Amino acid sequence: MCTNAGMNPFLPFDTYIPDGEPKVFGGRLYLYGSYDRFGSGYCSKEYHVVSAPLEDLTSWTDHGVSFSTADVPWSNAVLYAPDVLEKDGTYYLYFCLSDGSEGVAESDSPAGPFRNARRITLGGEPISGIDPSVLLDGGRVYYTWGQMSLKMGELNDDLCTLKPETVREGVLSKAPGREGFHEGSSLRMLGEKFCLIYASEYAPAYPNNGSRPTKLDYAVADSPYGPYERRGTVIDNTGCDPSSWNNHGSVIRAGDDWFVFYHASTNNTEFSRRARVERLKVDEASAVIEQAVPSSNGFLTVLRPRNIVSPVNACRFFGGAYLTEKNGGFPVVALGSGAGFAFSPVSFDAGDYEASIRCHAEAETTLRLYLGETLAAKAVLPPGEGQREITFSFDTKEATVPLRFAFDGEANACEVYGLTVTKA
Repeated sequence: MCTNAGMNPFLPFDTYIPDGEPKVFGGRLYLYGSYDRFGSGYCSKEYHVVSAPLEDLTSWTDHGVSFSTADVPWSNAVLYAPDVLEKDGTYYLYFCLSDGSEGVAESDSPAGPFRNARRITLGGEPISGIDPSVLLDGGRVYYTWGQMSLKMGELNDDLCTLKPETVREGVLSKAPGREGFHEGSSLRMLGEKFCLIYASEYAPAYPNNGSRPTKLDYAVADSPYGPYERRGTVIDNTGCDPSSWNNHGSVIRAGDDWFVFYHASTNNTEFSRRARVERLKVDEASAVIEQAVPSSNGFLTVLRPRNIVSPVNACRFFGGAYLTEKNGGFPVVALGSGAGFAFSPVSFDAGDYEASIRCHAEAETTLRLYLGETLAAKAVLPPGEGQREITFSFDTKEATVPLRFAFDGEANACEVYGLTVTKA
């Protein structure tokens, strides 16, 4: 297990928590999400809660299993995306399962464990859907759920039954001309506006849907039920893996800063999704979010060359390259034939630098290192058994630019397990 404090992905490299819902409780930032296992499909039968103190968001604690399918009396299905609500000192975990059922469990701690699971019902019947979201506003508890067409209703005081007269369909929709809603609704307040963050298929051309739901879009309204105005995209994880398919997450203000939590898949699959975060520029008065771009920074305000010690922290993969788990490490594989990876943005001081690559090459491979669009160095990675260290030098002026590693040679010939960039 390893990590690189504060950088994306900000949790240990063997921890896969997608569908993140961030919440602030008692001076800590908590992240609730699904729990992927490497090499498996979507999610698993347990949740883990992770948290960090607001004064140091580079220091995350995994509180262990907070809830599992074994705690659900009516189902043995896989647990999909959750959300959490605090009310009167009790923390309520809203969860859903792969069989479409939804429920709530409770705890006296935001980290769980959560117990006393009961189903969410409407008119005496269990509801069906996925991806619950919950918001307490003015004493009322609003609940959203669903795919393609978003449902919303108000919960009774028991926090598990919906008031039938409050339930609405199509608050957001994938229908032509609408918001491109796919799944993963997250209901928040943005200034004085109600704001829905959601996984979006929105496309500029009519019928405004059909693209992969790699985007987190947002829409705002004056009332919880809308009508909602789609205002744009918060983040798009395209390029984080060749097989990126979906996204799911939300925004939060933590102290004086705004963040978007999202996920990115690995292993050239739709799965094995790691939690990621980006800083946001938010105008609360106007309820406007400036679109963020996937970066290596995570919680770091400035990324220095010395911070780069693993290819896992790259933010973009191209030419078919992807992250995996192999030989006890977390390498980038399928390198060669124009494939590679990049870190962005990296702040360099002027001077001489030395880069070291720990790699395994099955055939001779040429590595080209770019600072922005400028070729800064070239090295030959010879074939051989096992992993070997290759070191080369480059120099640069003071600049904040993407750092890109591009590989030429036979396709899939090279794997990179580690790297460092240090000032000479």
